[in-house]
Amino acid sequence: MSRIVVLALLLCGVSARAEEPRCVSNYGKTACGYHCVANYAQVKCAQTEEGVCTANYGEVVCWDPPLRGHHRHEHDSDSPRAQCVSNYGMTACGYGCVANYGEVKCAQTPRGVCTASNGHVTCFDPR
Repeated sequence: MSRIVVLALLLCGVSARAEEPRCVSNYGKTACGYHCVANYAQVKCAQTEEGVCTANYGEVVCWDPPLRGHHRHEHDSDSPRAQCVSNYGMTACGYGCVANYGEVKCAQTPRGVCTASNGHVTCFDPR
Protein backbone atom coordinates (compact mmCIF):
# COMPACT_ATOMS: atom_id res chain seq x y z
CA MET A 1 0.00 0.00 0.00
CA SER A 2 1.50 3.34 -0.96
CA ARG A 3 2.20 6.10 1.54
CA ILE A 4 -0.41 8.31 -0.13
CA VAL A 5 -3.13 5.67 0.26
CA VAL A 6 -2.19 5.02 3.89
CA LEU A 7 -2.12 8.76 4.61
CA ALA A 8 -5.51 9.22 2.93
CA LEU A 9 -6.99 6.36 4.96
CA LEU A 10 -5.64 7.81 8.20
CA LEU A 11 -6.89 11.30 7.40
CA CYS A 12 -10.35 9.94 6.63
CA GLY A 13 -10.44 8.01 9.90
CA VAL A 14 -10.17 4.62 8.22
CA SER A 15 -7.43 2.34 9.46
CA ALA A 16 -5.46 0.06 7.16
CA ARG A 17 -6.01 -3.64 7.83
CA ALA A 18 -3.56 -4.55 10.58
CA GLU A 19 -4.22 -8.29 10.32
CA GLU A 20 -1.96 -8.73 7.31
CA PRO A 21 1.81 -8.46 7.73
CA ARG A 22 3.63 -6.12 5.37
CA CYS A 23 7.11 -4.88 4.57
CA VAL A 24 8.16 -1.24 4.80
CA SER A 25 11.36 0.36 3.49
CA ASN A 26 12.95 3.66 4.47
CA TYR A 27 16.47 4.97 3.78
CA GLY A 28 17.58 1.60 2.43
CA LYS A 29 16.34 -0.34 5.47
CA THR A 30 13.45 -2.81 5.29
CA ALA A 31 11.39 -4.41 8.08
CA CYS A 32 8.46 -6.80 7.84
CA GLY A 33 5.67 -7.55 10.29
CA TYR A 34 2.66 -5.78 11.79
CA HIS A 35 1.97 -2.12 12.59
CA CYS A 36 5.23 -1.03 10.93
CA VAL A 37 6.63 2.44 11.55
CA ALA A 38 9.20 4.17 9.35
CA ASN A 39 10.60 7.37 10.84
CA TYR A 40 13.91 8.95 11.82
CA ALA A 41 15.69 6.77 9.21
CA GLN A 42 14.56 3.70 11.18
CA VAL A 43 12.08 1.00 10.22
CA LYS A 44 10.59 -1.42 12.74
CA CYS A 45 7.58 -3.75 12.88
CA ALA A 46 5.85 -5.74 15.60
CA GLN A 47 6.10 -9.48 15.07
CA THR A 48 2.51 -10.28 16.10
CA GLU A 49 -0.92 -8.78 15.37
CA GLU A 50 -1.21 -7.88 19.05
CA GLY A 51 2.04 -5.90 18.96
CA VAL A 52 2.37 -2.12 18.65
CA CYS A 53 4.93 0.33 17.27
CA THR A 54 5.44 4.05 17.77
CA ALA A 55 7.88 6.79 16.81
CA ASN A 56 8.74 9.41 19.38
CA TYR A 57 11.74 11.35 20.65
CA GLY A 58 13.95 10.30 17.73
CA GLU A 59 13.46 6.56 18.07
CA VAL A 60 11.09 3.90 16.79
CA VAL A 61 9.92 1.38 19.38
CA CYS A 62 7.99 -1.86 18.81
CA TRP A 63 6.60 -4.19 21.45
CA ASP A 64 4.98 -7.61 21.32
CA PRO A 65 3.12 -9.20 24.24
CA PRO A 66 4.93 -12.07 25.92
CA LEU A 67 3.89 -15.54 24.77
CA ARG A 68 2.28 -16.86 27.94
CA GLY A 69 -1.10 -18.00 26.70
CA HIS A 70 -2.53 -14.49 27.19
CA HIS A 71 -3.25 -13.94 23.51
CA ARG A 72 -5.86 -11.34 22.77
CA HIS A 73 -8.43 -12.54 20.27
CA GLU A 74 -8.77 -9.99 17.50
CA HIS A 75 -12.57 -9.94 17.76
CA ASP A 76 -12.72 -9.88 21.57
CA SER A 77 -13.82 -6.30 22.24
CA ASP A 78 -13.47 -6.75 26.01
CA SER A 79 -9.71 -7.28 25.84
CA PRO A 80 -7.65 -4.11 26.00
CA ARG A 81 -5.43 -3.27 23.05
CA ALA A 82 -1.69 -2.86 23.63
CA GLN A 83 -0.40 0.70 23.40
CA CYS A 84 2.77 2.74 23.60
CA VAL A 85 2.96 5.90 25.71
CA SER A 86 5.74 8.51 25.68
CA ASN A 87 6.46 11.19 28.24
CA TYR A 88 9.57 13.34 28.79
CA GLY A 89 11.65 11.27 26.37
CA MET A 90 10.67 7.91 27.87
CA THR A 91 8.54 5.38 25.97
CA ALA A 92 6.87 2.26 27.36
CA CYS A 93 4.58 -0.22 25.64
CA GLY A 94 2.08 -2.73 26.97
CA TYR A 95 -1.35 -2.53 28.59
CA GLY A 96 -2.90 0.07 30.88
CA CYS A 97 0.08 2.40 30.49
CA VAL A 98 0.52 5.30 32.91
CA ALA A 99 2.82 8.32 32.62
CA ASN A 100 3.61 10.45 35.66
CA TYR A 101 6.40 13.00 36.18
CA GLY A 102 8.59 11.53 33.44
CA GLU A 103 8.13 7.93 34.53
CA VAL A 104 6.23 5.71 32.07
CA LYS A 105 5.28 2.08 32.69
CA CYS A 106 2.89 -0.47 31.23
CA ALA A 107 1.56 -3.82 32.38
CA GLN A 108 2.76 -6.77 30.31
CA THR A 109 -0.55 -8.65 30.19
CA PRO A 110 -4.09 -7.49 29.29
CA ARG A 111 -5.25 -8.08 32.88
CA GLY A 112 -2.41 -6.02 34.34
CA VAL A 113 -2.91 -2.59 35.89
CA CYS A 114 -0.69 0.43 36.47
CA THR A 115 -1.17 3.27 38.93
CA ALA A 116 0.63 6.50 39.74
CA SER A 117 1.20 7.61 43.32
CA ASN A 118 3.63 10.07 44.89
CA GLY A 119 5.48 10.58 41.60
CA HIS A 120 6.05 6.86 40.97
CA VAL A 121 4.33 4.45 38.61
CA THR A 122 3.72 0.87 39.71
CA CYS A 123 2.37 -1.97 37.56
CA PHE A 124 0.97 -5.33 38.61
CA ASP A 125 0.40 -8.31 36.31
CA PRO A 126 -1.77 -11.02 37.92
CA ARG A 127 -0.85 -14.60 37.11
